[in-house]
Amino acid sequence: MKTPLFLLTLALAAPALAHDGPHSAPAPMQVGRSTEKIVLPDIAVTDQTGKVQGIVSRYADGAPVIVSFLYTNCTEVCLMTQATLSVVDEELAGQKADPLKILSITVDPARDTPEVLAKAAADIAASPRWHWLRANAAETPVLLSAFGIDAGPIETHENVYFVGDMASGEFIRVTGDADPDALIALARAVQ
Repeated sequence: MKTPLFLLTLALAAPALAHDGPHSAPAPMQVGRSTEKIVLPDIAVTDQTGKVQGIVSRYADGAPVIVSFLYTNCTEVCLMTQATLSVVDEELAGQKADPLKILSITVDPARDTPEVLAKAAADIAASPRWHWLRANAAETPVLLSAFGIDAGPIETHENVYFVGDMASGEFIRVTGDADPDALIALARAVQ
């Protein structure tokens, strides 16, 4: 098992820890009733390896993606998101041909440089299918807005996932404390 047990324990204990802002307790998982058409601008994003490419053109092969939003200094919601996605990543580990990609987009590009994102990915043993992305500071609010996410203070970002594909722009919004198996099942339905 590649996800350190302490990460999962920390994620479960996160509400009891001191925090960085006004997060609320995670809500139960809720899946959108239908797909949303999201028109994303092809904003350049840099991944944890330093590769720069437009987010749409990079992932426009029609393969399913699970998109999440986080920042590395977050001590509550983001740890839960990372723990959930770590389980997804682990469950897909034995399925080498699976085209599903996990995209974690930082809401704090000023601090989350590619090096910081690479360290965060390495700390939880993220596989190569898990891309940690950063747009520049000016375009991050545009990207968040395209997903219908408030670009307000980073501490108030939502616990939300989008499951779909960049080619069609069709996504299912999942909010709350997501079940990893449900995320994988939704992504499989996209294929």
